[in-house]
Amino acid sequence: MMTRCGRTLRFLAVFAAAAMFVGLCVNGAAARSRRSRKKPTPTLTPTATPTVVLRPVVLITGGTGTIKVPTGESPAVLETAEIYDVETGQFLPIGKMDSRRDHHAASLLPDGSVLVVGGVDAVLVPTIMFPGPVMPWILKSAEIFSPVEGFSKTASMTEARDEPTATLLKNGMVLIVGGSTDAAELFNPETKTFAATGKMAISRYRQSATLLDDGRVLIAGGGDRKAELYNPATGKFSSTGSMSTDRIYHTATLLEDGRVLIAGGSPYSRNAALDTTEIYNPKTGLFKPGPRMKETRAGHTATLLKDGRVLITGGHSDNSAEIFDPAKGMFSSTSDMNAGRFGHSATLLPDGKVLIAGGLDITFKPLDSAELYDPESNKFGPAGKMTAARAGHTATLIFVRWPVKWILPTPTPTPTPTPTPTATPTSTPTQTPTATRTETPAPSATHTPTAPGTHTSSPTATHNPAAPAPPVRGAGASATPKPSETAAPSPRNTSGPAPSETRSPNRNPTETPAPRESKTPLPTATPTRSAAATPVTTVSASASPRPSPGPTETVSATATASATETPSETATATETPTMTPVEQSPPIGTATPSSSPIETPASAPSS
Repeated sequence: MMTRCGRTLRFLAVFAAAAMFVGLCVNGAAARSRRSRKKPTPTLTPTATPTVVLRPVVLITGGTGTIKVPTGESPAVLETAEIYDVETGQFLPIGKMDSRRDHHAASLLPDGSVLVVGGVDAVLVPTIMFPGPVMPWILKSAEIFSPVEGFSKTASMTEARDEPTATLLKNGMVLIVGGSTDAAELFNPETKTFAATGKMAISRYRQSATLLDDGRVLIAGGGDRKAELYNPATGKFSSTGSMSTDRIYHTATLLEDGRVLIAGGSPYSRNAALDTTEIYNPKTGLFKPGPRMKETRAGHTATLLKDGRVLITGGHSDNSAEIFDPAKGMFSSTSDMNAGRFGHSATLLPDGKVLIAGGLDITFKPLDSAELYDPESNKFGPAGKMTAARAGHTATLIFVRWPVKWILPTPTPTPTPTPTPTATPTSTPTQTPTATRTETPAPSATHTPTAPGTHTSSPTATHNPAAPAPPVRGAGASATPKPSETAAPSPRNTSGPAPSETRSPNRNPTETPAPRESKTPLPTATPTRSAAATPVTTVSASASPRPSPGPTETVSATATASATETPSETATATETPTMTPVEQSPPIGTATPSSSPIETPASAPSS
């Protein structure tokens, strides 16, 4: 009995173990199949993430430039904007702003968009404080540039402001102060509205606003040497130390150690510039004199480099620049910019270079040129041209998702003019010198008398000073000049240099030579001239005896102006009027024919 029960239990145990083993195998196979089916799904997730590409660009807005009018170009406040693409190094036009703006302010918002506020929309505006009502050209409007959508209007400020400052606080709000008022306000990026905050002690214009490391904002210059601090926690302003002088159009730069460098500017007006600097210490609340700059500057820029130094550019009557080293506490000169500028912009790029754009030159003309400062080489290099010349604009570094839809498709007109100037200088030097230098002389003229004969001239003859060609004399003529005979010089051709002539006399051997009117014999002439063609000139001379005035010889040339000359001589021999002059007569219609210097007769007969 016990044996049968034992066998049964053993059988059941074996069966249970086998069933358990089969179950484990089945579950393992199912798990393995489930794992194998889920493998392809994770591979799809990482591929979708790298699609977002942020590209650094510099947003440039407004400023004073020029527009085309029927009479030419006229200064105007611009509503245009553009970007500088850091990767390609090109300036590209974008959609226009809602308003024309100059002397405005711009601030980067936490979401990557840019707030643009205030300014003026007229070129000629007073630069003093306005105690009366607000001028109509001072703007209280504002707008926002979105990296996705472009420009759009937003709520207006509580005050109209010219030359305000806009400072992004650590709590995300933007503090707007100054612009010829003591009122201050805050912009809320979430509600996109402006709200008034505490008032400053004085009204300020073209002041500086610097965010300190503790979150407060230092307001300096713009109407008084006393500075103020804005505390975002309380929303109020409190007085702090005083500078040595009031400054406008100066710069204020937060150094890496927390101090603030105040440099240059103008005391009370734009027509003076300072080379002094001051350093503000937030721990003590005091300003201390800093080192002097190499040049006096106002309307310049100051950019904190990645190595902690400060680049100062422009604001002087030349193209100088310099660098402040906080470790050494001194300024040192750097290489010069490609152009002198003030009222320009300077933007630190992600690669450590600084983009200098626009501004006014020494003649107050807006510039469209730009350049890059490289801290490693300590040199400035060209960075192309903006789409419009501007000064008093804003420049803000932003990051956008590329490509964008608000870039205007108009870079085509720029490359087209380039071939035109290249083709013009190439063709000009080839045509002009070739036509002039290939002309080779050797004109020949054949003198054929129309009426040869013998004539006797009277002892008195008058020389016609307007005769364009030398007189034609016979080979066998003998002339006795009288003391009263006067020879006037032939007029010179002012249209070109006088030709040089080599004359070889062709006289009759039996003839007694008569005194001549010039120092050089006048019969057969062989001039050497430069001409484009070889004209054949036929000269006809006719002599007719007259009882009292003497012979009159008429010389006419084909394709030349005819001239009549009455020589003063007495002919005693038979004149043979056949000769071969090689001199080229002047063209028909030429009022003042050319003559050689050696053909000019002297005032008295030569011996």
